[in-house]
Amino acid sequence: MATTGNSLSGISSGIDTKALIDAILGMKGGSVTRLQAKKDLNDKKTEALTAMRTSLSAFSLSLAVIQDKLSSRLITSSDSNNTNVTATGTGAAAGNYDITVRTVATKGRISATLDAQGWATNLAVASPTDSVSSNVFTPGTPAQFAIQGTDGVIKTITMTEGANTLNGLRDAINASGAGVTATVVNIGKGDKPYQLVLSAKETGIGTTQGVVTLVDITNMANGQPGAAANNLGITAGTVDSLVTPAALTGGLTSTVSGLSATNANFTLNGVELTRTTNVVKDAAEGMTFTLKQGGQTGTTTLSVTPDKIGATAAMQDLITKYNALVKDYKAASTSTKDSDGSIIQAPLTNDASTRNLMATLKSTLAGASAGLPGSATYKTMADLGVRTMADGTLFLNTNTLQTAMGNDLASVQRLFNFSGDSTNQGVAFKSAGPKTITGPVDFQITQDGGGTLWGAFTRNGVTSSPIQVAADGTLVGTGDYEGLNLKVTGTGSGTLTLSRGVGRAVTDLLSAFTGTSGGIDTLLKSITTQNTNLGSQIVQGQTRLDNERTVLTKKFAQMEAMLGRMKAASGSLSGL
Repeated sequence: MATTGNSLSGISSGIDTKALIDAILGMKGGSVTRLQAKKDLNDKKTEALTAMRTSLSAFSLSLAVIQDKLSSRLITSSDSNNTNVTATGTGAAAGNYDITVRTVATKGRISATLDAQGWATNLAVASPTDSVSSNVFTPGTPAQFAIQGTDGVIKTITMTEGANTLNGLRDAINASGAGVTATVVNIGKGDKPYQLVLSAKETGIGTTQGVVTLVDITNMANGQPGAAANNLGITAGTVDSLVTPAALTGGLTSTVSGLSATNANFTLNGVELTRTTNVVKDAAEGMTFTLKQGGQTGTTTLSVTPDKIGATAAMQDLITKYNALVKDYKAASTSTKDSDGSIIQAPLTNDASTRNLMATLKSTLAGASAGLPGSATYKTMADLGVRTMADGTLFLNTNTLQTAMGNDLASVQRLFNFSGDSTNQGVAFKSAGPKTITGPVDFQITQDGGGTLWGAFTRNGVTSSPIQVAADGTLVGTGDYEGLNLKVTGTGSGTLTLSRGVGRAVTDLLSAFTGTSGGIDTLLKSITTQNTNLGSQIVQGQTRLDNERTVLTKKFAQMEAMLGRMKAASGSLSGL
């Protein structure tokens, strides 16, 4: 039987030619199959590495939360209504803070003078778009005003014709940069209900003893006040200079309105204190007090304690995330067998980078903090109740952790931070980097003939080159001291004891592995490059196989056609 085109029937030969071609190409296509298997494994490896980076980042974030919770404080007040004062604390010393608020800080303010009926007699107009200055004395000359807040800064304002309104004056004052905020208030009664109110931007008496001033200087001449030309009752005055005024006389003041600024006055643990603001951050280290109401005759006691519950929850969250990481890594790195007993390779089975990371992470968590003195109360996570189980996961004894926080909170905090203690009050530790060395380091701060401060470090008998101290007192280490940041306020010598807690060591390790250009990023980029090359090889190999299929199909079709013709000829001969 004949065939049509290149189609194969196998009727002439009795051979399943399609199956035969598939078998031939199957043997030749083994390399493509192996390339595709490699690419598929790389895809699974990419998925596993991406998931691992997410887990490591979450674990690192939990470390930061613990550091925050160990610095957090629970504050309870003897005044359940928080009438006079509230407080927040981060890193504050535990204990009681007794506060009595005499007066709160207020802002200087100029407002309208009211008559017996409560109607404004000045600083008011019928409409906010009414003119505030007719300048009848010098027609055509724009009105000018000078304003001074409690900061002592004087600004001059020129009213253009189009903006010569109450709203225009308000906007000009607010745009002037003066330490004053202007508002227009509608009191809803009287023939001039729209009033101009001026308030100092900051509380406290500032440099003007709490006084805010507004002066009309429109017709000032030769340093002498002219006649006021406004409709607001703002009296005339003078400034010593229109360009850079430094002195101001005359005008309306907050003294007249009876609203000059006041400072906050309060006692803290029996010590009388004065501040220009009601948010006090410098009275007790780590504490921020918000003064709400003065006139207090009694005392408010604020009790500060460590947030043991918050810190314990944060530690438990850290361990939960670590245990999940361990289990996920085990699943991604342990090969299994299918039902036929064939090995199914896990994506991270032969990956040395992730294997080394997990080993280093485990040993770091189980190890001691670097640089801690022998007298340190707590040196390892085990000292805080963290135990390693047989399967590599961690377990937390919460009672041990909370007991440690109660005994020596500072020592617990050191296990999660990079710490530095100085024997010289003129040199204070600020921060350190992942490469900064640990242990005792001697230092010497000197001053040259030009007044510049220089610092040098000595360790194991080797002294570093002098490092210049910046103008703001910052000394930044180099070489072995890279990342070390100190605050220098004087000359002299001393010793720094630098320690890297376990938590900080883990943070540095994870940052190096999960950050940009870190271990995982490098692996993922390598896999992407491999898969690009593999994809090209697979396409080329498959193209060769497709071409060969076309050739074989054609040849077998020709064979079937020839066999068909031969059978037909044989039939004809047998009929003779």
